[in-house]
Amino acid sequence: MVISVSSNYLDVSVGMLVFSRPELRLSEKAKFLKESNSFRVYEIGVDGIQARPLSVVGEDIVCEESRILRYVMCKEDVPTPDAVKIVSRVLSVRVSYAGIKDAEGLTCQFITFKCLPGRRFSKFYEFLNGKITLFFQDFVDFMLRRSHLEGNYFEVLLEDLSKNDLEILQELRKLYDRITFLNYYGYQRFGVRRPITHLIGKALLEDNIEKALDLIVGNPYPTESRRVIEARKSYEEGNLKEALRIFPRSFSVERSLIRGLLRGMNTREVLDSIDEWLMRMYVEAYQSYLFNLALSKLAIQSGDADVLMRRCDVIPLPRPNLSLVDECTRESVKVVEEELKLIDVRSKYTKYLSKSSREVVFTLQNFTYEEVSNGVLLKFFLKPSTYATVFLRELLGPPAQL
Repeated sequence: MVISVSSNYLDVSVGMLVFSRPELRLSEKAKFLKESNSFRVYEIGVDGIQARPLSVVGEDIVCEESRILRYVMCKEDVPTPDAVKIVSRVLSVRVSYAGIKDAEGLTCQFITFKCLPGRRFSKFYEFLNGKITLFFQDFVDFMLRRSHLEGNYFEVLLEDLSKNDLEILQELRKLYDRITFLNYYGYQRFGVRRPITHLIGKALLEDNIEKALDLIVGNPYPTESRRVIEARKSYEEGNLKEALRIFPRSFSVERSLIRGLLRGMNTREVLDSIDEWLMRMYVEAYQSYLFNLALSKLAIQSGDADVLMRRCDVIPLPRPNLSLVDECTRESVKVVEEELKLIDVRSKYTKYLSKSSREVVFTLQNFTYEEVSNGVLLKFFLKPSTYATVFLRELLGPPAQL
């Protein structure tokens, strides 16, 4: 099926310029709310075990040697880094994990930390009034590292589907392993309510640190709460104490940066105080935007996701000094030439740019659905770094425009 072009503001802002399967679009009445009872994600470890809440009983774990504990961490509407930070602080451990899960909905994933001699750990923990729960799984031989997982299993509830919508899903169930979708980086990579993560990364790569700071702390969006908008405006007006007072405690990055400024730190010193993983996330988000843009342009040239797949299995992530080796690399090179003209190659943030490649399309695995009392429950598996929101965008269209 021929691709179609998107004019949605959010799509354009994150480089997702086309839809790969317009024939799968459900009716406008079809509804999806990204909440804990309608969007659930369960990580699958390299050993094939699925991260699910467990019934744990028995005595506490008493550490007699430096073994490694594996827990299932489930969270509701909490970003993975925030949940990990809370667990690390409360338990006084260094937590490792394989991947960042959606901030919205219910997600369960594996975490690991070392069981030091003399320490005692419970087999069940609960934090933030139950929004974060830990279930002891087992002892393992290694700490988790990035992308150390087989993929993720999704359960997504759709409501108000028509008879024609059910026919589309029925056809998808028959052909799911042969239907390709453009392998975009999803909205959560950039922020849905405030899609600026990649813009911060771009400012860092240009070594425009003042702009980066202003984007992080200021630059309010109408989709944010009134309180947060007020706090960002206070920062932009130079009223740092007022901004610090107004920002909710959950906005720990903004509050930390403002405190640094109030202590007399300069802009570069303040940014250097941010955790390295967050700086990496900003830069990688910009590279993800460039990939989306290059993929979109290749798809427009090909006119069809299957045609593109036959031309190119993968394309390199756009970055400076990318060599033109074939037609699959060409668009990444063009994007670099157009978008990265102002990149300061001396910037220390260029070290966060990945030199890897990414597949141009993905397919669903183990897709099925069932009709339930309040709608239709979709179930499917995706490989690591493949986004369920990209698939749902094909079915439902992009989120409401800002």
